[in-house]
Amino acid sequence: MTLISKEKFSKAAGLSKIPIPGLSSYLMKVMKINNLNTMVKEAGNLEGEAFANYALTTIGVKVQFTAADLLNIPAEGAFIVIANHPYGGIESLALLSTIAKVRPDTMYMGNFLLKEIPNLAKCIIAVNPFENVQNSASITGLKMTLKALEDGIPVAIFPAGEVSSYNFKTSEITDQEWHPVVGKIICKANVPILPVYFHGNNGIFFSMLKSIHPMLQTSKLISELFNKQGHELKMTIGKTISLAGARGKGFDTLLLKDLRSKLYALKNQSYN
Repeated sequence: MTLISKEKFSKAAGLSKIPIPGLSSYLMKVMKINNLNTMVKEAGNLEGEAFANYALTTIGVKVQFTAADLLNIPAEGAFIVIANHPYGGIESLALLSTIAKVRPDTMYMGNFLLKEIPNLAKCIIAVNPFENVQNSASITGLKMTLKALEDGIPVAIFPAGEVSSYNFKTSEITDQEWHPVVGKIICKANVPILPVYFHGNNGIFFSMLKSIHPMLQTSKLISELFNKQGHELKMTIGKTISLAGARGKGFDTLLLKDLRSKLYALKNQSYN
């Protein structure tokens, strides 16, 4: 099965209205979409953690973390994983591969495109809470997220909902402001929070593309996934954070800011 066909790509990119022969095929090659199609095809029936491990090996990325960090992952019960999103692709695979070593039952909140990858379909809760939360499919996904947590199943979330970009105020590459919907989910679920920090990023050129046009950055996501041969992706898994204290109006917003600060504080933690 071809994950992204030439016809599907042409329609999604609006190329069908541009009368240039071979344009779709050329762009699919340049953007490494063909590489993605080949990887998914050759992965066969591998699912979840097995697929993530296969993909990381195929891409040529080695994930690094300490043995002590793994001990921070709760062996039982529900919790919410929150992570920064500096690359847009490899950290998603790394998160699945790593968390599953302790909790293979973990579900991952992702967009509808991830759900299209058959090898990941069983562990993805498809939802776009960062765009239109009134969308019926998104509402269903949010309900599924809360139901999973109620049933003791961990759920992993990238609260920014999009890849990190260059912040001109701080001169750093960081997540955009985390979406308030995530804060509401966290407050309603009231389960421990497991912060995971991914070190590094795709570089300043990629990160500044969004300031020119968001589609420029989006179009490079797949090619960035396949240019990481030999890359060592370092991740730090913090200790779980328990929710406590008074609740009131605006609590979810303040909580989200606090959790973001605590996650980014892991950047300065010594890495051995």
